[in-house]
Parts: sequence; structure tokens; C-alpha cells
Amino acid sequence: MEQGPIKLCPVQKEYLWGKEDWMLSWLNEGLEEIPLLIKIITAREALSVQVHPGDTLARELEHGSGKTEMWYILDCVPGAYLYYGLKYRISVNEFRKRIQNGSILEVCKKVPVKKGDVFYIPAGIIHAIGSGITVAEVQQSSNITYRVYDYNREDADHKRRELHIEKAMKAIDSMPPLAGHHPMGPRIRKNGYSKTLLVQCPYFVVQLYEIEKYMEGKAENSFQSLLVLDGEGSLKSGYGSQMLRKGDSFFLPKEMGAYQLIGRLQILISEV
Repeated sequence: MEQGPIKLCPVQKEYLWGKEDWMLSWLNEGLEEIPLLIKIITAREALSVQVHPGDTLARELEHGSGKTEMWYILDCVPGAYLYYGLKYRISVNEFRKRIQNGSILEVCKKVPVKKGDVFYIPAGIIHAIGSGITVAEVQQSSNITYRVYDYNREDADHKRRELHIEKAMKAIDSMPPLAGHHPMGPRIRKNGYSKTLLVQCPYFVVQLYEIEKYMEGKAENSFQSLLVLDGEGSLKSGYGSQMLRKGDSFFLPKEMGAYQLIGRLQILISEV
């Protein structure tokens, strides 16, 4: 693989509820073993209520890796909300009954959202994106999802999508999440830019950079993913200069070394 920055071509996926743009994934040539999956999710309708397994359970049931993720709210309609964890502890038996009788939303924590909110969703936390919300999602490179409620929707063949009751019961964490919907770190102002630690966990670190003029970075101990959320500017390194615009996704190999970001830009930088 070349050692300079690589501009990625997003892969778009359409669903009943909206669309996903896979900005960094195993579908990008040469990145088949990449440990992160980064998406822009646009929800016209609410997504299914779901839970993901941790690594141990995912290996046991699916021969794959678990799925811990985070959301950064890019945009939303007035009054938008999502479901994030449970209101209170419930037993496994109650969890099963509520899935079977369609009342699981009664015990899910409904959270109003606004642009800039951050949600950390470790494996085992029940969750669902609501309608009218666009998020940037950073997650483990896994597509394992256990649905527990899907609003009785039907596909083009008038079939309801499968619920995964037994697997979800093994994956669910019956306690509400400890994290709120705020960044894990403060906004730190530097000369020419600011940075905010959004989420740091065993699987990834995600920071928001708001660049007014210029900043210096280095891809050294890990690869880095650059996702341009707004603005325009340039990425300069020993491999030359490349334009940056809203919606661009770049992969920086860990051997690349020093680089500069120049312009007025809002960028998510993710690494492992």
C-alpha cells in the first residue's frame, strides 16, 4: 500500500428507513482488514431498536468481532430524539416478554437530540436512531446487529424483518449507560484551531477538530481517518497537497508521518 494519504470513495447503501454512506470500511480496496467502520447515517424514518454483542459473544455466536460504536449528531429536525439505553434495570424475563409483546420502547430511554451531541454506545446497550437525524458513526468493523423492535414495518415483499430475541437476550446489558450525550473531554483551544475529545474507548479514539487557519498532525502510532464535516481547505504532507471539502474521507497510513491541515474546516479524526 502507498504510504501517503488516500482519498476514499464512499459506498452508499439504501434501506427501508434511509441510507448509509460508508466512508471508511473493509469495502475500500486495500483496507479489507481495517478495524474501524465509519459511516454517515441519514435516517428518514426511525431505525430498528437493536443491541450489539461484545467480542466474546460475537466470536461464540457469529465467529466475528463485537460492535462498540459512537454517534456524533450532524443534523436533526426540530423535536428529533433517539433511544439510548434503558430507563431502569429489567430482568431477562421482562426483556423477553417486552420484545415478544412489542412493548420494549416503554422501558427505553428517549433522549431529545441537537446538532453536536455525542453518544458512546458500548456493546450491550440497547439503542435506536430516530427519524430526521443524520449522524457520523464510528464503530468496530463489524456488522452484527440484533433487532428487538422494528415498528412492524414490512419490506417490498410485505415481510417483516426478523427479530433476534434469543441472541439479544445474551447481548443486552440491563443497566442504563453511564455515559451521557456530551464529549468525554473539554474543548481545548490552540493557536489556529481547537480540538475536543468526543470518545475514547478500547477500540477507538475520536476527536473533533475545528480549524480556523492551520494545524499540524502526525500519523505515527496508528492510522488515522479524516472525515470532513464542514468547510474547505487542504491537506499537506511529504506526499504533496490535496484539497479538502465537506464530505471528503481520507485514510492516513500510520507510516505517513507529519501533515498539516490548512483552511477553515471541521474534521473528525479517528484512530485506534
